[in-house]
Amino acid sequence: RIYTDSRNNVIFPHADREGVCGYEMRNQEFKSFSKGGIKGLWASNSSKDDTTLVICESPLDCLSYHQLFPDETTRYFATGGTLSEKQKTLLKGVFEKFHNKGGQIMITTDNDEAGKQIEQELRNLAPSKAQINRIVPRHHKDWNETLMAEIRRQREQEQKRSRGRGFSR
Repeated sequence: RIYTDSRNNVIFPHADREGVCGYEMRNQEFKSFSKGGIKGLWASNSSKDDTTLVICESPLDCLSYHQLFPDETTRYFATGGTLSEKQKTLLKGVFEKFHNKGGQIMITTDNDEAGKQIEQELRNLAPSKAQINRIVPRHHKDWNETLMAEIRRQREQEQKRSRGRGFSR
């Protein structure tokens, strides 16, 4: 579900019903989509025990969300940003299957206008009686920014604790 290439780019394959149809490439300097590729959906590994479906805009946000809120019964999907008609068709099928087994859908798109637009599109695709919730980062644009801020906060706390453990004279 996640690969690296010879340049240490992280590769997130997108799939449709036929298999891999494109891939996102990311590193600290850039993000790109495969030339000639088509956006499908990036998906985490699945389990028959999955009870929650989390939809993010990027695979990196899915991974960050999982670090912040670990749950072994959650499946993650990423759209790579705005939704294409192909992605809408794929998601509609995913939502129906998940709803039929009693699962809940968590929309975790970015905390911006584009994220709100994607949220509405996702709600329109879901079965009318589906259990849908949206959670957005409070103080940051996306889940990766939220995770990075949390890591910085934890490091600062650890440094303060370390300084307090010194020898006294």
